[in-house]
Amino acid sequence: MKRLLLCLVFIIACSWHVYAQVNSEEVLINRILITLQRGDDSLYATLFPKFDELYRIAQNLQGTDDISNRRITNIRSNPKLLQQFDPQYNPDIITDFDNVKKKGKDSGLHWTDMLLMRYELEKAILPKELIGFEKVVPIRMQGYIYVQDLLTRRAYIIAVRDIHSFNNKWYGGHVVNILEADNTDEYFEKLAKERKVEKQKLLEALYGSADASNPTAADSAAVVKKPAVAKEEDDDDRAKATNDVVERKLYVGKFDNEISVELYIRSLKGACPDAACAWEAIYKFGDQDDYLKLDVSKTPDGKWQFTEEDVGVLEVTIAGDKMTGSWTSFKDKTEYDAVLTEKKEVKNRKLFMLDDIIENQGYANP
Repeated sequence: MKRLLLCLVFIIACSWHVYAQVNSEEVLINRILITLQRGDDSLYATLFPKFDELYRIAQNLQGTDDISNRRITNIRSNPKLLQQFDPQYNPDIITDFDNVKKKGKDSGLHWTDMLLMRYELEKAILPKELIGFEKVVPIRMQGYIYVQDLLTRRAYIIAVRDIHSFNNKWYGGHVVNILEADNTDEYFEKLAKERKVEKQKLLEALYGSADASNPTAADSAAVVKKPAVAKEEDDDDRAKATNDVVERKLYVGKFDNEISVELYIRSLKGACPDAACAWEAIYKFGDQDDYLKLDVSKTPDGKWQFTEEDVGVLEVTIAGDKMTGSWTSFKDKTEYDAVLTEKKEVKNRKLFMLDDIIENQGYANP
């Protein structure tokens, strides 16, 4: 009898380990829902990668050049960057699971009679502080799970993030919210009311200038930093600058010859002796979908500074169609070489889109 019990314990332990080893995103989504149906946060925790495993992968990474070595060093240098994806180190994962379970029940959802309708996942943005994580976990997803209560026929949407794939296996699925809704538009209407803000402000906060009908981030995206509003009359140069655009330039290139960058600059007319008295700029890089606002300054010796508030600064010189310099993080002083080239042929449609982002839309930090 004792041997039989030991065998059962061994089988259960093995099944829990296998449970976490799934071969596709579809299987992972189904298992997330199964743990919600059972209300089993312990079993849910087994779906996530272990910190030890992630750290071992990071330790075994081999860089091929100085750039890749720098990225690998960044992810190795702070273990907390990897610990956030393991429920053992990040209790918020289980807390959010329990909150979603309770909120669904309070909203009238019969978890045991829930049916998966569909799910929509998109590539997750890689935050600057996680540079190098893409070498540990090459596939990172987030999105929404649509379910239906078979008893009431009511539909619900569950927001989920931190879905990861590495070594041909799928892990994670940090559920962060649930609302009764038939589609994402209705979901955001209700989320806006829940947060007591206007829907448009909510969407700008979650996704910035991204198309609201096709969101790319989960419910826990960072809040927008509102763009500075130009005063009607400011000090000297700004008072003399107008909204008349003298020149538009689009630069494309890379940071450290690896991270793709796109930088758009508008030069504005004014009463100063120079052709341009002020500049406006936005940029996006890496996996980002949104353009970010930059404060622009130019020194008398011709050096340019493009500052993203509280994040970092791009310092460059421009010679001909080439822009060279470096981007520096305010947080950890990490520096990346920057080389960009002016794109000579840009379609009007692209320019109109970029102008619209500067003039009419918010800016977001993903």
